[in-house]
Amino acid sequence: LAGYVYAHFAQRWLGVGRYARLHWLLLLAPAFFFPFHFECLNGATAGMPLAAAVFFLLLVTVGLPFFTLSTTSLVLQRWLAASDLPQHENPYVLYAASNLGSMLALLTYPVLVEPFMGLEMQGYVWWVSYSILVLLHIGCWWMLRGRRVRSTIAATIASDDSESATRNPFSSPFSLTDPRVRSSSIFWFFLSLSACFSLLAVTNVITFDVASVPFLWILPLAVYLSAFVLTFKRKPWFPKRTRDLFHWAVALGLVLHLVAQLHLSLPPGVSLTLQLLILFVLCLNCAGMLAAGKPEDPRDLTTFYVVLALGGLVGSFLVAWVAPVVSSSLVELPVALVLVALAQGVSRPAALCAALRAGCQKEESNSQHPTSNIQRPSPEGSSLGVGRWALVVGRSACIPVVVVFVSVVAVPWLAGKIWDEPNAAVLFFVMGVPVFLALRYVAGKPWQCAAVLLAATIGMMWTEDLAMGAARVKRLRNFYGIYKVFDKGNLRYLQHGTTQHGRQYLSGPEAQTPLGYYHPTTPAAEVLMSDVFHFAQIGMIGLGTGALTCYAGSNQVFTVYELDPDNLTVARENFTYLDVAEERGVDFRFVPGDGRLSVRKRKSGTMDLLIVDAFNSGSIPVHLLTVEALQDYAEALGPGGMLLMHVSNKILELRPVLEGNAAAAGLAVCRKDNAGRTVPDAEETYWMAFSRDPHVVETLVAKLGWRKGNARAGQLPKPWTDRYSNLIGAVRWK
Repeated sequence: LAGYVYAHFAQRWLGVGRYARLHWLLLLAPAFFFPFHFECLNGATAGMPLAAAVFFLLLVTVGLPFFTLSTTSLVLQRWLAASDLPQHENPYVLYAASNLGSMLALLTYPVLVEPFMGLEMQGYVWWVSYSILVLLHIGCWWMLRGRRVRSTIAATIASDDSESATRNPFSSPFSLTDPRVRSSSIFWFFLSLSACFSLLAVTNVITFDVASVPFLWILPLAVYLSAFVLTFKRKPWFPKRTRDLFHWAVALGLVLHLVAQLHLSLPPGVSLTLQLLILFVLCLNCAGMLAAGKPEDPRDLTTFYVVLALGGLVGSFLVAWVAPVVSSSLVELPVALVLVALAQGVSRPAALCAALRAGCQKEESNSQHPTSNIQRPSPEGSSLGVGRWALVVGRSACIPVVVVFVSVVAVPWLAGKIWDEPNAAVLFFVMGVPVFLALRYVAGKPWQCAAVLLAATIGMMWTEDLAMGAARVKRLRNFYGIYKVFDKGNLRYLQHGTTQHGRQYLSGPEAQTPLGYYHPTTPAAEVLMSDVFHFAQIGMIGLGTGALTCYAGSNQVFTVYELDPDNLTVARENFTYLDVAEERGVDFRFVPGDGRLSVRKRKSGTMDLLIVDAFNSGSIPVHLLTVEALQDYAEALGPGGMLLMHVSNKILELRPVLEGNAAAAGLAVCRKDNAGRTVPDAEETYWMAFSRDPHVVETLVAKLGWRKGNARAGQLPKPWTDRYSNLIGAVRWK
């Protein structure tokens, strides 16, 4: 947004010609930041909130280069519009090219760059590429200035330069103060907001419910960019069949949200594919209408992009900052559906209506299919007064709204009264069919569709608790995700995203016995309970419910390092494992902050056992796995110290990676799981143990049944470091 605003006003103030000279200086400014050094600023962010610290680091390191790059698309489009080249009538095609470049960079980075280059080499490649970009800018301007131009570029540059001394950009007739532009700007803003909101909503769903790994949030961003590539290219691709798919996508999106509320699970690949298809249809409709409604006057070009950037910023702000405050559930996706449906019904500028009507007529001439209702300017509101228009919309939406609300609230409530534990699959069918039919009933009526979606969004706030027969104890949402604490029968559960972080019996003889991944039959519990090892100082990265602290005893110090400080409140208030540990004489200590950095600050050789169990909806943060991380942990451990790592994962196969990292760090390693011998109260879980002392590993193998890895050194993957990782190579493809 800052780059677009700067390019907009600077070109209006200086004119295209004078601004070009300033642009050369701006292009050279990033050279002062070569190379990027994030590490040297770590101390400057001490005490800052996490979001503020990240923003500050990005601002002072890559802020200026990123700002510079953000101006280039607008500058080049303005140059093209002011030229006499044949393509000057459609400079927006460069926006498609820019988004195509961004999309290709996103998709190739994890496949072609990250697996083969360290960060230092990536930095050099980036700077060489940026230098080529600067040379291409110079070539473009030189070509335009050196051509025997006709009237367009000469007149535009002369006019811009002659008026620049007296023009006030804030009162320009081609700014947002122009009523003609202002009416269109409302439309541009709302469509951009809706598209960006949809992007981040689907990204949250994927990272919370599938896995929180970088290449999974790259995919929705690539889908978002592809929509703009297809609709802004020289021959826009926005056929009628894709517009007809909008209402199917809306219905499918709401049904998938219902699936999540009922705790039904789809295979990760199926869920990911469906979410990306929904996002593509939503973004394509928004981008297609933006492309059809873009300004014809090239002097309004920069205004158009400033409004788009502002809409994207507001959409991002609503998802990142407002949604976690106003809702403790993952409400973004249904709200995104509401916003995109509303965007279909807002007043459209005349240029857009004409473009869409022309496109529909052309398609009708090539086929006999009727034109989609959503693309024709709705007569509602044009000939009716506002009050009567609202009455018409309300009457036509009344029945489907009632049907949807009854389906998502009354049906699960009634099922809970009749059956102790309703069948989720049956409930999904009974609830989903009426919801789907109601949405199909209002297809082609954007305002009515938005009303039905809003009713479903509000009603589903209670669906999960009613349908699952579970009593909600606590629900908390923060920067790190969503905590759900609920009771089901005599069990209390803690769920973070889609990962169950622990459970506990509320009463009975087993109320103080850890369950799930931490049951006494699991590898970590066996080590802690064994009399083979004696640990006086124990550290653990990741708290969860605090179940493992129950295995410590008197005169033992148990220090927990936890990134999310809210996790301690959840464990203290809703589970008794920490109380049990303290009653047994355990000296429990809690250290908030990044676990690896906190361990690094600890005095060398002062821990006997370190447990790493840091999950975020099934994904372990990569920086806790690298060779340097293992070396940091080993440094904090004393002679004969042991490192235990929980490596159970739905998406990534981490055991070969950690074996390779251990070999590079000079650590002995072994592993154990309880697969095939789990009891009802235990989950299948995989653990690995490391030590600088080979005798520790030999003892685990000989006395506790752990196993050494079978892979030879040449068969192990390349070690992951702080400057190299290969997530694609660790994916479970089967």
